[in-house]
Amino acid sequence: MSPPLHGDDECAADAPFDEEDSAGLPASGIAARLRQALQIQGVPPRQQAAWVARLCSISVSQARRKLQGAGWLFDEVLTLAQHHGLSLDDLAQDRHLIGGTSPAAPLEKGHVLLEGADSACQVQIGHLLAPRDQAHTAVQAVRDGDRWMIGASAALRRLHPQGPRYAVQRLMLTPTPPRAPLRVAVVDDDVMAAESLCDWFDDAGGQAQSFGSADALLGTDLQQFDAFVVDFILGAGQSSEALIRHLRSQRPQAPIVLLTGRLRDGTASEDSLTNLMRALKVMFFEKPVRPAVLTAALLNSLDRSGGGAA
Repeated sequence: MSPPLHGDDECAADAPFDEEDSAGLPASGIAARLRQALQIQGVPPRQQAAWVARLCSISVSQARRKLQGAGWLFDEVLTLAQHHGLSLDDLAQDRHLIGGTSPAAPLEKGHVLLEGADSACQVQIGHLLAPRDQAHTAVQAVRDGDRWMIGASAALRRLHPQGPRYAVQRLMLTPTPPRAPLRVAVVDDDVMAAESLCDWFDDAGGQAQSFGSADALLGTDLQQFDAFVVDFILGAGQSSEALIRHLRSQRPQAPIVLLTGRLRDGTASEDSLTNLMRALKVMFFEKPVRPAVLTAALLNSLDRSGGGAA
């Protein structure tokens, strides 16, 4: 059993704690917060001692003394906190559980729900909301691991049906910088196919340039591109392996995608393709490629590597 928050001759089974608990909060502070929690749950003051006695399996007189500031066992506090949807932090922190807020409450990390997505924010948490107040409070907060989720009552209920709700005292959105346009070089001896793919990248907000041969690409500054999409077979049945190796030596972190529609007829070697994928960390898509899926793969690769437009 865990040590008591403060000694009590009648019911403490363990050695007594100091006058204050490990969080620096006197037992009277624990009692005050538990009384507030009981009031929030609709337990009248005259019935609180009997309620605590039943949950903690102690006598009503013991419960009454504890609620007036006598010592608590840790397990008793934990039982009451869990029953009423509170954390031990709620009982240990100097925060009003009913009405009002601590003016020194710090800004904490959070995510605010906006139109089905969430955006980073900083939030100053207010008082614990009573159940009757939750439906009438427009913006609320609920704890989600090491962050706060902020949103309307209905949205939070869908994501977090359990757990206490808090009022929001202050909310600061953290703007996400816009992503720079994705700059892609597309190499394919089928000029129409290359230009068609470039048109799709451009329409999606990127910047793409087509090249009909490896030499055409190598005559440019490779640093101007974030990613490379290369047809595995470039003219006269020759593979683009030499180009891929050169690209990887010059751009170690850049996403490189190989495309081909020639596996079925044997023109493209599956063994060569898989060796390149393993050795040079390139991706592969079989033609006809879905541009949206290809774009998502490129962006995911950039996010993992921390790369992007310069």
